[in-house]
Amino acid sequence: MPDTRKQLLMDLGLETLADTLLELAGHNEQVNDKINSLTSAEKVNIKRYRQKLAGLRKSNRYISLELSSSFADQLERMLLDLQTWVTDPSTGLDLVAEFIETDDVVFEICDDSDGTVGQVYLSTARNLFFQYASLCQDKEKVATLFIRLATKDDYGARSSLMKDLPETLGEPVLSLVLKKIQALEATEKEAKNKKSYTWMLESITSQQREAQLFAAALQGKQVELPVPRMFAAARAFLKKQDAESALAWIQRIPENHVSYGYEIEEILKEIYIMQGDRESLVALQYKRFRFFRTLERFEELLLATGQEKRDEILANEWAHISQSSSFDDDDAQFLSEIGMIDELEVYIFARVETLNKGSYYTVPKIAAVLAKHGRYLAASLLYRSLLDCMMERAYAKSYHHGVDYLNALDTFAPLIKDWRNYPTHNSYKVNLLLENKRKTSFWNQYRISKG
Repeated sequence: MPDTRKQLLMDLGLETLADTLLELAGHNEQVNDKINSLTSAEKVNIKRYRQKLAGLRKSNRYISLELSSSFADQLERMLLDLQTWVTDPSTGLDLVAEFIETDDVVFEICDDSDGTVGQVYLSTARNLFFQYASLCQDKEKVATLFIRLATKDDYGARSSLMKDLPETLGEPVLSLVLKKIQALEATEKEAKNKKSYTWMLESITSQQREAQLFAAALQGKQVELPVPRMFAAARAFLKKQDAESALAWIQRIPENHVSYGYEIEEILKEIYIMQGDRESLVALQYKRFRFFRTLERFEELLLATGQEKRDEILANEWAHISQSSSFDDDDAQFLSEIGMIDELEVYIFARVETLNKGSYYTVPKIAAVLAKHGRYLAASLLYRSLLDCMMERAYAKSYHHGVDYLNALDTFAPLIKDWRNYPTHNSYKVNLLLENKRKTSFWNQYRISKG
């Protein structure tokens, strides 16, 4: 359904919108900041930006891990606003550099265990720096500023500046950088600094050689490249509609590079489609599907085989899934998503002893599908497995989920006419209480849920 709110807001009129925004600004600092940015001249915005940087440098407020994500968003917005209203590349370059140089304060006052704040420096700030650098006509300034930033990286937040330099800095800046670093290395007396300059020189010259080899590869020459560059070469040839050359580069990637498995498969898929090689495409899609059965991968397989193969493929997969004696929630989820409810029920009944291998994320979804189709006993067995695991671990923070599971069992019980050889709901519930009577927090929450 299309979002019509923009037109509805425009119909309200400018004065109403302005009054509403100002009212919001009085309650929300982010809105207030955005309004000030939109309504101020560039010089004013630059002054406000530098005031924020000064505030960061003077701050002694500790940012806990719980607050680090919102703090990272705040830093990200500073850079995105900067990108919006600073059009002069030289000025932009200075302002981004000043931001990057706040790392020595930020990482002292912030718990960045999950890396969200670091990513702002490693990605957003880094990309904006090189964006302004590519537009700046003062190449001497770019080289000097780059060296100033890259030579001091006490927190690892600037390491990405040294990556892909032939592409990000290019010539003649890179030659200037090399010349300046060589001069610094020659005159440096401090061993630590000298070692840092030496490493930078080796890294840059290595990247230059690699870039030259990559250029030769794109000309069709046989050269040796590192694995990431092999991928880049394959993608470049695909872009040129040269599937054979792309395939040749993919086939040169050593098989033990399992971490690149997904990328290899994605490129191979494009190559086979371009070549019209249906047999290879079907084999690839079957391999992907067998490795991890999902509805999405099944639909991709059918695109290669044709819809007429649907029933045959599902019959074969059910035969393979049935061979395993242990419960696999991914396979169970696939059966539920594809609508094989009869098979799913059989699958669960045959693996009741191993249902505790399922995940708290996937199994409730499967149980809900079973309940929707009236398979209340199978759904109950899944909820029992989740509840038993939770009670065994005595993880109090998750008790509210356990209460939901027990309430579902209460609802399903009257609808189950045949319990087969499994304990009835009343028997299960009495045993649950006997074994977990000391978990008063759980039972209190359960009683409250019943009103």
